Amino acid sequence: MGQATEQEGDLTAARAAAVRAVDDAADDLVRLSKFIHGNPEIAMEEVRSSAACADFLETRGFSVERGVGGLSTAFAAVKGEGSPRIAYLSEYDALPGLGHGCGHNLIAIAGIGAGLGLAAALRHLAGGRVEVFGTPAEEAVGGKVIMAKAGVFAGVDAAMGAHPGTSEAVCPTVEGSGQALACELVRVSYHGKAAHAAADPFNGINALNAVIEVFNGINALRQHITADARIHGIITHGGQAPNVVPDFAQAEFFVRAATLAGMDDLVAQVRRIAEGAALMTGATLDFQMPEDAFSDMITNYAMATRLGKHLATVGLNLPEAKSEPGTGSTDWGNVSYEVPSVETAYPILDRVCTWHSQDVVAAADSEMGYANTLAVARAMALTGIDLIADPALLATVKEEFVTAQAARG
Repeated sequence: MGQATEQEGDLTAARAAAVRAVDDAADDLVRLSKFIHGNPEIAMEEVRSSAACADFLETRGFSVERGVGGLSTAFAAVKGEGSPRIAYLSEYDALPGLGHGCGHNLIAIAGIGAGLGLAAALRHLAGGRVEVFGTPAEEAVGGKVIMAKAGVFAGVDAAMGAHPGTSEAVCPTVEGSGQALACELVRVSYHGKAAHAAADPFNGINALNAVIEVFNGINALRQHITADARIHGIITHGGQAPNVVPDFAQAEFFVRAATLAGMDDLVAQVRRIAEGAALMTGATLDFQMPEDAFSDMITNYAMATRLGKHLATVGLNLPEAKSEPGTGSTDWGNVSYEVPSVETAYPILDRVCTWHSQDVVAAADSEMGYANTLAVARAMALTGIDLIADPALLATVKEEFVTAQAARG
């Protein structure tokens, strides 16, 4: 009885320390977020934002390694030692021409604030390590994709993050919620033969016709793909002048599906369409997948359920999650294939609006935005304490992760 009482006292002290640490740092966290918001930097160019986040953690006792995974604007900050290793992921890239229309300045401080909270709690716990990762370029190539491939997250026991949203934002506590589609960028290029489009078109090979036939083929394919799949693209090069048969044309497509396996099958079908267009027109095909694919998201519902309880504890009572198909894609998916993962959503507006908009730019620098982000940081820190202090919970999280991986094949 005495030992149990002592352990419960340590846990209470750990929780109080975590919340207090976030509260004590609140003004500094908001200033950091405002700096990132006021100095928007697009993917792979987040020099000032990344440095500000890394410096913030370093001055608060974290050991910081910059440039992890071969990305100059990525970092890993660590405090504590041993296991389990609990990670929080921060983002800070902005949208070209818009600024922080996705609220990544808030994502930055949500992860950093949670890291500060858990770090303060470690002295009351028997071991454990907190890690905060700065992950650039979510809006473009996907920094987490590159970092996961480089093994940056190897050995992490659980990873958490938070994404701002509208009044409909939820924590993915229900199986089938919190899904994201696997996504591959496909580039089709055709080389033909130039000729005068009026005088001797019969001497030319029209590369643009090949690209158009790819669009026609994909449109014919749409009737026969599953409801979760998406294929959408643009012509990036269509010729130089209307009186010249185009000798080069190019298009890019995003191919998405509910799983990596389903996406790979769909990419193979697009390739066959592209090969058919080459045969029909006589143009030479160059079929490329220039970037690593985004994986689908494997949400860990055991961890999400615990996080959902702590969100309610700190005053964020979110709408009930629903099982529904994914629509977008995120580089978090690649982390979720390596580590038990959950990314909760939370509101920074009291209404629904179009995302990636000026409405979001304003909300990302609002009183509601900061208040709810700090609340989420507290909840993620409290969840990290549970994962360290409750071996049974962590075991359940890991068992679910292994089962979900096996189901993906």
